[in-house]
Amino acid sequence: MQFGILGTLEAIDGERHLYLRSRKQGSLLALLLCHRGRVAHRDILIDALWGAEAGEAGSQRLRLQLHRLRRALGDNAPIAHASAGYQLRVPPDAVDAWRFENLVRQGRHAIATGNVTRGAGLLRAGLDIWRGPALSGLADISFLHRQATRLEELRLAALADRIDADLRLGMHANLVGELSALVREHPLREQFRAQLMIALYRSGRQADALEVYSDGRSILTRDLGLEPTPELRQLQVAILTSDASLFPGRSTANKRPVHRRVAPRHARGCPHCARRVR
Repeated sequence: MQFGILGTLEAIDGERHLYLRSRKQGSLLALLLCHRGRVAHRDILIDALWGAEAGEAGSQRLRLQLHRLRRALGDNAPIAHASAGYQLRVPPDAVDAWRFENLVRQGRHAIATGNVTRGAGLLRAGLDIWRGPALSGLADISFLHRQATRLEELRLAALADRIDADLRLGMHANLVGELSALVREHPLREQFRAQLMIALYRSGRQADALEVYSDGRSILTRDLGLEPTPELRQLQVAILTSDASLFPGRSTANKRPVHRRVAPRHARGCPHCARRVR
């Protein structure tokens, strides 16, 4: 039996998608899945599903929903009763979110040990599992909302790590479109903005890279009254000065040509002024 929460909730037995008859059943299954094989305390389940409306009948309501959920999942329903609550007993590869987190860990480990190509592939495989926003349609329950937010943050962090790996592999030209979309979608995430600046610069688009910085600074100062982080400001300076470190593993002689500052028109005839602006 397989379960999915990286998108709309799904339960699959073999090739058959299981039908959950009510929103309460789906919410209960999602709550159990989000406990990652640990026991979900009955009070947490009752509060998440009914809140103050549960009253003294909370335990009875929960048992009824568990009965209906087991019936929907069939004879192989992996829900076990524990002293304090209930536990979903499934192997680590039975839940898409668990597979995603495992692949991300493996990918980061591969990159940290020098195998960037394998690491990028593992991160990409983990990201490809996503079918849409985590716990789509169920995040109005506060517990599930927190879990959906956590998973989305993990996704964005894994995506940034995969892009970093692709940049290290020299794939900057292929990343410009993807990063441009990410910067539009997440204008305050400076990591994506920095990656786009690097990808543009390495593609011979120095002016565009500096414009991406200028746009980000305008958004920060206008909306939040903040300046870009020191790291982003340092990247801007590195691009302005054509710093060789922007091309890891390559000498300055092998770099793509980039625009250089030119002397003002009135100074071009003056050797002293020309020396000053070089």
